Amino acid sequence: MQQRAEASKPQDPARRAGQPRPPPAELELHPIEGMAHWLGPSLTALALRLLSMQELPPNEREGLLTSQEGFFRRDRYVHPRLDAATYELKITGGAEPATFSLADLEALPQTQTVCVAECAGNGNHLMGSAGLVGQAHWSGPTVQAVLQACGGPGEAAFAAFRGADGIGRLRSGYHYGLSLEELAESNTILALRHNDEPLTRARGYPVRLVAPGIYAMSYVKWLTAIELLPERHRGFYNDVLYTNRRLHHGVWEKEQARWISLKSVLTRCLRVEGGWELVGWAWGGEQPIERVLVSTDGGDNWQDARINRVRELLVDLPDDADRHAWVEFRHHWPVPTPGSFLLGSRAIAADGRAQPFAEPDDLRGHYDQVRVKWRKVDLPAWQRAT
Repeated sequence: MQQRAEASKPQDPARRAGQPRPPPAELELHPIEGMAHWLGPSLTALALRLLSMQELPPNEREGLLTSQEGFFRRDRYVHPRLDAATYELKITGGAEPATFSLADLEALPQTQTVCVAECAGNGNHLMGSAGLVGQAHWSGPTVQAVLQACGGPGEAAFAAFRGADGIGRLRSGYHYGLSLEELAESNTILALRHNDEPLTRARGYPVRLVAPGIYAMSYVKWLTAIELLPERHRGFYNDVLYTNRRLHHGVWEKEQARWISLKSVLTRCLRVEGGWELVGWAWGGEQPIERVLVSTDGGDNWQDARINRVRELLVDLPDDADRHAWVEFRHHWPVPTPGSFLLGSRAIAADGRAQPFAEPDDLRGHYDQVRVKWRKVDLPAWQRAT
């Protein structure tokens, strides 16, 4: 009876014909450390949702721009509903207090920037994966333009930015502080548009802060207040949560996570004619990305990948508007023998600096981890019928 039941099951057409099975359209890139390695993709996604995080979906893990729908999410509180007709941005602590409507912000000179938005803990030793990152073409007035429109910052040297995502009287909205020097260096803007479209509610409508080159814990969404300060903002997210420890003269001192360092990550392994195409991004650091190297044998050998830059897509970008943008890289991987392979990428900056293989000895913490991110790929024996 068992033999008859087995014989009645439908068979794979390739097996009936004795032909090789077709290869899969994409191979999964498995992190070799952290939650993504321990739990697998499904449980990791569930765990992240419980922490109000959502990584890029697989179909968004290539290209030069990320859509609003596919953009990663890292929230603290409840998404507020703000009405464009009644929206107000209050500025306090400067030369004179001021209030801006959405129309007031639209009337100011608009600045364009294309930059990476990345969670400070993206791809660390606890996460393992590296999907809390995205890139967009942002536009809106600079913070400097807004401050000048209300008389300047006065004696202030710092600013605290506050969102409207509080929980009634239980908790005020998210807040984060930056120095005016950092705001000027990054050319920080009050973003009104994401890829030429108004922000959606989930992405911070109607206004969010965008600080190119700085980690996205500073990208305050649903922005409703800017408080100018003589000293730095001493909030929980600045002084407690987003901090590492740096060894300074023999003492481990607290250090806020801030500027994104040089890094890269492989994101997809797609089937193409004659093998596979490895896709990824490289970004960060003070200099443009000059080269990206890819290894398919655990680091024994490295080859140059092809690089695509955002100016190939947005040819009319103003000068320096893509200073903090990622490059997309692609590398053809010919069909190898079936088995398990360790893949990695390494970014090289224009000044010759290379992405490190290990974190620096003088830094401890979960943030700004830049070492080469290895990925394991299992290549099944699809070349022959079984």
